[in-house]
Amino acid sequence: MMNWKDRIVDLILVKQELMRQDIERIWPYHFPEVGATEKSLQDLEEELGYKLDFTYRSFLQHANGWKGFYQTVDLFGTEELKDPTKNEYAERLLTVIDDQVLKESGVIRSELLPIAATEYDKDLFVLCLPNSAKPGEILWFAGEEIDRFEDFSEFFLSMIEYNREEVLALKG
Repeated sequence: MMNWKDRIVDLILVKQELMRQDIERIWPYHFPEVGATEKSLQDLEEELGYKLDFTYRSFLQHANGWKGFYQTVDLFGTEELKDPTKNEYAERLLTVIDDQVLKESGVIRSELLPIAATEYDKDLFVLCLPNSAKPGEILWFAGEEIDRFEDFSEFFLSMIEYNREEVLALKG
């Protein structure tokens, strides 16, 4: 099982270095939100009608969302997941992904839960629901499939690396 406290600290340190390198303030910088309570997670699962992926749920217990998680992409917490107005842009992005792109990715729109998105571009991260062919997988779309992650742990670790690449690009 992932040690979320250590991995969150890893990303905070990378984001702090990114902020130091980002002299023009291209990206927003925020700390993660305080972890979700068990009650808020249970309420969310009741509202959704299914149990959240175990790994994502475990992460939410440590960080209930994170604005500017990657560039301008916000990683959703329980409030964004249960309030359609708070993630309206993510839902819009999901509806405009071409059916052919979804077919090529081997997923069905109704089996996807948006978990991260940006209002400033077309980046959208979705979690494959328990009833899907690939439960727990995370897909990154930006008009087409950009990347795919076996589970939320792999996604998080990869996003640490993507943020490190931004540091190197700014140092460049």
